[in-house]
Amino acid sequence: MRLEYDYSGLICIWSMVLLLRKFFLAFVAIFLIYSSFADTTVDNIRNKLKVSLPELKVDRVTPSVVPNIYQVFSGHKVFYVDSSGNYAFLGNLVDLNTKKSLTEATVQELSVVNIDDLPLTIAIRRVIGNGDNRLVVFTDPDCPFCQRLEQDTISKLNNITVYYFLYPLPIHKNAISDSKKILCAENPDATFVEYMNKGIQLPKRVDCNSSKKLDTMINVANKYGVDATPTIVLPNGKLISGLVPVDYLNKLIQESTVVTKQKLVESTSKGAQK
Repeated sequence: MRLEYDYSGLICIWSMVLLLRKFFLAFVAIFLIYSSFADTTVDNIRNKLKVSLPELKVDRVTPSVVPNIYQVFSGHKVFYVDSSGNYAFLGNLVDLNTKKSLTEATVQELSVVNIDDLPLTIAIRRVIGNGDNRLVVFTDPDCPFCQRLEQDTISKLNNITVYYFLYPLPIHKNAISDSKKILCAENPDATFVEYMNKGIQLPKRVDCNSSKKLDTMINVANKYGVDATPTIVLPNGKLISGLVPVDYLNKLIQESTVVTKQKLVESTSKGAQK
């Protein structure tokens, strides 16, 4: 008895494999061509910006959601250029379908600060209550809004540890010397609080070893894109600027503390699973 096999099914499967292979190779080729083109465009944009804006520090250039428009990241700021690098677009890129600013969302992501990465040991420190929650404030001792923040908001918070980084603004002519006087005081923490809340007379000394901390504080502010005072870093690392009412700041602290603790629990859980 002679057995005959039907190979038509196998031939069909093999044909499908060859077809899929061709599609895959074509996809890889297109991807490589596109990547090469994109890399070339990014390099061209970087070179154009070096010529047109030589003082600009460009961290990275990436395609945006809009065809032929690229995002340029510089510190904690973002702007847009066309693919030629000849034209720049400043302002918000808005998704008209969702009515949301894509630029604002990007900047918020860039502006997140890990408090543990900050040199907290050089900061002026104030503990209220049990000090469980943490807050960082970039402040100018001669800034009226900073003084009001201290008097009307910070002083009314509960169970918080506040770390202050002095950031004297050029518009306040005595801010640098007053900052150094605070740092050179016998007790800088208490002197700062008394000065901001009661306007006490500052000591006269400005040339102590501790005054050198001011340069580091200013560098920290510049590193994270702080350009105004007061600027507050919440427990979850988000930055907010300006004079914030105590009730609203309390709400932000509570919300960000919950998020931070959830992330810590998730991180611990993932570590345990590994």
